[in-house]
Amino acid sequence: MKDTEEKCRDIGAQSSESVPERLGFFPASPMTNCGTVLGGSVPFGSEAVPTPSERKTSTNSSAHHSVLLKGLTLVLSRPRVVAETAVGRCWYPDLLRFSTGELMLNYSLNADANDNRHNSQVVCISTDQGRTFDFTYDVNGFHNSGGEPRISLADGRIVGTSAFLRPDPPGQWRRFVAHYWSYENGGRRYTVDAWGATVEGLPRDVERLRTTTRTWWGRINWFGDIVELESGTWISTISMRFRGDKRESTLAVISRDAGCHWHYLSTVAGADAISDAKEGFDEPCLIRLADGDLMCVSRVGPHEDQKLARTYSSDGGKTWSPIDRLPAFSVAPQMCRIKNGILALSTGRPGLFLWLATDPRGNHWQSLDVMVYHNSVVGEALQITVPREEPTAAGRSTNDDGIVDLDTQKQQTTAYTALVEVTQNRVFLVYDRSPFGWKPVPAQAGERSQIFLIEIDIWRT
Repeated sequence: MKDTEEKCRDIGAQSSESVPERLGFFPASPMTNCGTVLGGSVPFGSEAVPTPSERKTSTNSSAHHSVLLKGLTLVLSRPRVVAETAVGRCWYPDLLRFSTGELMLNYSLNADANDNRHNSQVVCISTDQGRTFDFTYDVNGFHNSGGEPRISLADGRIVGTSAFLRPDPPGQWRRFVAHYWSYENGGRRYTVDAWGATVEGLPRDVERLRTTTRTWWGRINWFGDIVELESGTWISTISMRFRGDKRESTLAVISRDAGCHWHYLSTVAGADAISDAKEGFDEPCLIRLADGDLMCVSRVGPHEDQKLARTYSSDGGKTWSPIDRLPAFSVAPQMCRIKNGILALSTGRPGLFLWLATDPRGNHWQSLDVMVYHNSVVGEALQITVPREEPTAAGRSTNDDGIVDLDTQKQQTTAYTALVEVTQNRVFLVYDRSPFGWKPVPAQAGERSQIFLIEIDIWRT
């Protein structure tokens, strides 16, 4: 790529003496209707000593640190750069694993805006279990940013849809089309069926944007996951604002033809489901639990007081339980259920956090402050800073839709993350560092916008 250098390298770490003795555990209050949440601080141990087999399989075995939680031991690698650019943007990462073993890292080159003239994403493929992501290319016009629904299939493909949807036919707001795409051959082949996925049967009209653009038409965003309920039946979630509402709603949609046609199934959370939400239930993620139930967790607003909202379904998404709240906050939650039954959730803003639950329904959560860990083991030039306080009214500006302009907050990460289990009990966590906040890196600035990866082994104790 012209302005982007893809690298996979260890970050120069500080000496072990400079690593904090205790790593920050973010205090959490009990969840509504969900019992108590563990509190206190996380002991940050000395350098862990992985077993010989762990050293053989780790892609960064030269430096590990152990963290002890209640009932869990985490072994973390140092963060390493897997993508970067000296000009422009390298942010909003996503990470997926093909059933054939390859890893696919995507990230956005675009401004975080609905009025982009075009949208481009970078595709980086690893064929060596994440040691390198050297095979790269750009995809133009069909991706937007993180959060697009995707599913990894047993036949070796990863398929999904675009996040943006266009009304079809024009002039109505209850039937939409999205791009349908497929990666195969370990990510070396990419195909698109332009506007090949349909969504129909919405119960109300979606609100039209005040100014439509080449890439965005209405207040509807296909954000989340695709989960297989049974052979040939998929479920996903779409967030949208209906005409006349002041907050977002999330709907469940179902497909029985491999994602080409989707139909409205149910309302996961309506606009008035969460009274203190600034935005509504608008960035959902979806997983299937060990007992077959679905758990949907979503952003409701972009700050520390906007705790993630959650609901369950025990009938394949037809109905949903009353909403409760997690201690975690605030944007784009990403979840996975790893093979030992532990639930992992990554999110943040402000900051970056990994939340873990050892019980099968996620009733009790513990957290690891990923940003504190990152800053403790990388040099000062690569540290991430974010404000801890809500900006004053004078320091806030908004766009036409009333969304806070995050340039004023000087946040150095979007807090959009991705989690994937690569081998048993080992997850990869990716996140971004944007040194100029929501602005691109200027030419000759001497800075880089980067995607970092941490390997995390998660063991029950």
